[in-house]
Amino acid sequence: MGRSEDGRLLLLEAPLALFPGEVVEAEVIWKARHGEGRVKRWITRDPRRIPADCPVAESCGGCDLWESGRHAQDLKHQMATDLLRRQLGEGVPWSWHPAPESARRHRIQLHWDGAALGYFRRHSHALVPVSTCPAAADALSSAIPRLLEALTGQALPFRPGRWELATGTPAGTVWATDEKTRTWTLEPDGWHRSTEPIRHRLGEATLLHEPGAFFQVSPPWAAEAFGGLLQSWDLKGDTLYDLYGGVGLFSALLGHRFRHRVLVENGETAVAWAQRNLEAAGLPSECLVADVAAWVPEGLGKTTDLILLDPPRAGLEPTLCDRLTTVGAGTLVLVGCDGAAFCRDVKRLSTAWNLDQLAVLDLFPLTSLVECVALMTKRP
Repeated sequence: MGRSEDGRLLLLEAPLALFPGEVVEAEVIWKARHGEGRVKRWITRDPRRIPADCPVAESCGGCDLWESGRHAQDLKHQMATDLLRRQLGEGVPWSWHPAPESARRHRIQLHWDGAALGYFRRHSHALVPVSTCPAAADALSSAIPRLLEALTGQALPFRPGRWELATGTPAGTVWATDEKTRTWTLEPDGWHRSTEPIRHRLGEATLLHEPGAFFQVSPPWAAEAFGGLLQSWDLKGDTLYDLYGGVGLFSALLGHRFRHRVLVENGETAVAWAQRNLEAAGLPSECLVADVAAWVPEGLGKTTDLILLDPPRAGLEPTLCDRLTTVGAGTLVLVGCDGAAFCRDVKRLSTAWNLDQLAVLDLFPLTSLVECVALMTKRP
């Protein structure tokens, strides 16, 4: 956030970290009450800046906290503090969970234009060629030139398009998936077609999913952060309603703390993997393919049950928020990766739910994104 010379509020974004007190030149679009701008250059720079470890930091659209160094967590904490104060009020206590130095991305999306491989420039489809990515796990970063070599030599489908590189947990084998969801694994002698799922060993849980499917960006750190948080909240009871449950991460992390589990997700493939994952973990569950907003009935559950929701970035639909005020379950956990949408939903639910705990997790290192988690209990 910044101020123009006449005092009007500006919401600014930049390819590198912005420190409080810096003076910048920005291209601004004025709205009714504020302006939104993109930083073009720095007029004054904070002395705490350090050189970025990424050679394309200023042009790549993937990260936006390079040059902040060890102060990245302080900047993100300040952003979260400001967001929660403005959206939920001064008196709401919350805990901050910074990312460890070891947290790296286990999934990256690259673009091939027929001649070069890289990331898109910020707000553009122009390509920034890369041969390494310091934000990614070492296995992924070192696979980038191998992918480029195979595309250039036409050992892989060479038509322009998007490619996803992914690895499991612990990081090792690398999968490459094209836009048609065809998958190859990287072997010492090159890329080989594969139908094998990606495997993540996360503490006591092992989760499998198909390559190219959605999963946590940094699975080891996400499992540690979510697992520790849920354990500290001592969540247990009869039935866990794991809504937007994906391939079963939260059901697996909560394990035997609940007698029964009902997982709802709208993707058939994800639900099939969730069923397999939870059965393999000795956690028999009812896994359903359904739209969560349409599936949740009025009066769902009883006081000893937990409803856990991990919706898409846009948050909860208004009709779902209304229905959640009528449920019988006594406890609700809301997860959100968009801070503004998350706070909006917390306020919508507050007509029937008390906010007991609030945590902010840095699950997206080197970006301004965070994951918010709320523990709420139903008012009589």
